[in-house]
Amino acid sequence: MSKINQKINCCVVGCGGIGSFFAHHIDRLIELKQIKACSFTFFDDDIVEKKNMLYQNFETSDIDSNKTSALENRYFNVTFETKRVDLNDVSKFDLVILCADNNTIRKIAWINWTTNNIPFIDSRANGKCFGLYSNITENYLDTISKDDKPTSCQNPFQIAKLEIEYGNVIVAAMLAQVFLNYYRKNELINSMLINL
Repeated sequence: MSKINQKINCCVVGCGGIGSFFAHHIDRLIELKQIKACSFTFFDDDIVEKKNMLYQNFETSDIDSNKTSALENRYFNVTFETKRVDLNDVSKFDLVILCADNNTIRKIAWINWTTNNIPFIDSRANGKCFGLYSNITENYLDTISKDDKPTSCQNPFQIAKLEIEYGNVIVAAMLAQVFLNYYRKNELINSMLINL
């Protein structure tokens, strides 16, 4: 665990439906000097596609760019790397923040916690259902399905109708507050699941 208000070197995994909005919130909090002396490195190896315009924090001019490159052009208080992370990568940080769309990275974060004692916060969304978990979540591995295929933060049947829900945007803002709680009070969230 970190000391209150100390420098925290944060690994953020995922720059899509949750991570692209979380980058905005963290960049703004740093700009407002609400977060000092912390570093944030956002990782993603995906590109911006036309379908992402509906529910991710990108502009049409970003299409076909790496998500990290597109966000790097807008947010200057955090850094971005175009890469899919592994256990070796996340073990180099003080805190891992998951904004990812797959269970493989969740398992890696858990292994990193049990092996290296590096805490993590896990944000998830599926349409209007969203949640936050962490390394202190009781039976955390039971919250992860056995399926390792990537999933969208939107429901496929709604995307097919060009409808979206806003759970991913809401959980990104909540994740920013959860980070502030950790930074200011050294407190992690146990778990929270909301279905609106």
